[in-house]
Amino acid sequence: MAKRSNPFIEDFVQQSKIHVGMKQFNNNEDKLKKVYERTLMLLFKGAKKCPAHEAIISEDKVNSSEKQGKMKQLFIGKDGGLLHSGSMVKSMSGVKQCSCGNKDESQCAYCEVSLCCDCQHLCIRCERQHCACCIMIRSQGAEVCVSCYS
Repeated sequence: MAKRSNPFIEDFVQQSKIHVGMKQFNNNEDKLKKVYERTLMLLFKGAKKCPAHEAIISEDKVNSSEKQGKMKQLFIGKDGGLLHSGSMVKSMSGVKQCSCGNKDESQCAYCEVSLCCDCQHLCIRCERQHCACCIMIRSQGAEVCVSCYS
């Protein structure tokens, strides 16, 4: 005997199970807003703990530095805004030293690291000095820089 047909077939909505994982649950808008606000709060709390910038100088020094050069450095304030009252950080004057501690004689042609005569490596193709990180030794023992290596 054949099965009787379902008289409610037009009204039948098939139900299906959907797996909602923790990733989908945590990625809703409310959670993301809370995470963003908490992250921002932690960033500003950490910035408040830092001591005041020593690079921010008084107005009279700013005026004298503007005469010397128009370049300034921007700083991020505690409220997240930019402060225009900074001056350009001056490069450290003095004798530059190589990473091994000897007096600087030249710079790497690729990465501009200070080099002494012991740390210089000469590229056989471009004949410029490079540091040990920017030079490669080929199978014949010849030293070739990163830019010339192919």
